[in-house]
Amino acid sequence: MSEKKEPIIVLEEVSLTSSERTYLSGVNLQVEAGEFLGILGRSGSGKSTLLRLILDLPLPSSWKKTGRIRIFGKSKQEVPAKWIQPVFQDPVLGFNPIWTLEKSLREPLQLFKEENLYVSLLEKWLPLLGLEAKDRNRLPSFFSGGELQRFSLLRALLCRPKILCLDEATSALDPILNHQVLQALSELNKKEGVTILWVTHNVKSAGKFCSRVLELEKLSRIPIDSQ
Repeated sequence: MSEKKEPIIVLEEVSLTSSERTYLSGVNLQVEAGEFLGILGRSGSGKSTLLRLILDLPLPSSWKKTGRIRIFGKSKQEVPAKWIQPVFQDPVLGFNPIWTLEKSLREPLQLFKEENLYVSLLEKWLPLLGLEAKDRNRLPSFFSGGELQRFSLLRALLCRPKILCLDEATSALDPILNHQVLQALSELNKKEGVTILWVTHNVKSAGKFCSRVLELEKLSRIPIDSQ
């Protein structure tokens, strides 16, 4: 009999509210190590908010969070930063406008004291993401949104994460590049066991690449007000 995998991410009765609305209500979720999980839902259903909670990003002081989130059996603050990496829909906000992309790409590996891996990891991921090595010495303002999305993904992958949280991270790509990038992520998931959480509106691609697909509304105990 095959051994049941332990969940790598666990949410128990997670709710998020303010005086004006309910963002999430009573969400329970378990994600096993090595899953490629697609998270679907209509606009305003709380998909991006769910990722923010898992990543333990700052929330407005008026919002109230209840419930429990554990990653590797620990709180997010106890998990090494390199183990869980986000890639957001708007990549412009993730790059210092006066730094070259080269500087932004190197910075995480410098912080993690793994800069010796930089060149070999670049050689691996640049062609898979459809990126040119020469472009790294330009400022972010030179690039389109789709190019910056791929450089954001590259920066996350350079950290060799155990968990990758993608918030509409391929939404600005044309269909051919979108398929190429998702294929590369699928290979990463299958061959290296990286757990991927992908928030998306792309039902067709989610069905093709994800090992499991969830609708956020079905995880919540009450209807979510999208106003």
